[in-house]
Amino acid sequence: MLPPVTPNRFRRSSVPSAANFDWRRTLRENLKTYDPDTQRIIAENIRFNSREKRRLPWTIILCFDQSGSMTDSVIHSAVMAAILCGLPGVTVKMVLFDTSIIDVSDQLEDPLETLLSVQLGGGTNIGRAVTYCEQYITDPERTVFALITDFAEGAAPRMLFTALARMAEARVRMVGLTALDDLGTPCFDAVTAQRAADIGMHVGAMTPDRFANWLAEVMQ
Repeated sequence: MLPPVTPNRFRRSSVPSAANFDWRRTLRENLKTYDPDTQRIIAENIRFNSREKRRLPWTIILCFDQSGSMTDSVIHSAVMAAILCGLPGVTVKMVLFDTSIIDVSDQLEDPLETLLSVQLGGGTNIGRAVTYCEQYITDPERTVFALITDFAEGAAPRMLFTALARMAEARVRMVGLTALDDLGTPCFDAVTAQRAADIGMHVGAMTPDRFANWLAEVMQ
């Protein structure tokens, strides 16, 4: 019996299939085709790998802060969700929160419309949302947890830091994207963000195109 096979990223395949789709390379090479009118990426160059042995898929958990202070970041967040949910071979879970939590993981046919149509705008309980998202971690080393927030925790921060510490110990790849205003300027609680970074989260402020490249690096 032959062993299972997995894509070799350093060779191009002549037999395209979903199993050997190179989503990182495809994403990088098609970011320039993002159409702001339709809010979609037009994939002009699809890349595939040759297959050698099977590799497990990735799970990306998107945790979006929709409290009142995040209003200016909604569009940036929506574009990020649309980019990631369009990638084959990647399982995406999406959770929206303020002090309440709305799980829209089963409504991702059009993540852009979903994110823009659900407006919360209350207070903020980041720790509760992060703890909720832990249920989707089944293979920690093949999971990316992406928290999009201004890090302005409205509840006691202990729950947040404890949940992040559990993820870090399990070797989940954690990224934190800070809020951006309508001019693209970062606005966030530096103390809480620094504490998250100390625990092991990669924290940065960037637009969706830069986030895609950064995410690909985190998942290496």
